[in-house]
Amino acid sequence: MRAKSGIKGLRIHDLRHSFASLLVNDGRSLYEVQQILGHSDPKVIMRYAHLSTKALQEAANAASVVVKKAA
Repeated sequence: MRAKSGIKGLRIHDLRHSFASLLVNDGRSLYEVQQILGHSDPKVIMRYAHLSTKALQEAANAASVVVKKAA
């Protein structure tokens, strides 16, 4: 697989990491990604889930809407 990819040093772990990050950045929940990857401990998925700056900004904006409604 590595030889065919042409990417030196590619590991299956790297692909799992990228897969999880892409799912989370696309709005999938950590629970969903945990189940897909088969992790029994939720702490493990945290290593894979790197949220994009855009996703974090959207979360902060959503919170500000809730605060405005409550005020």
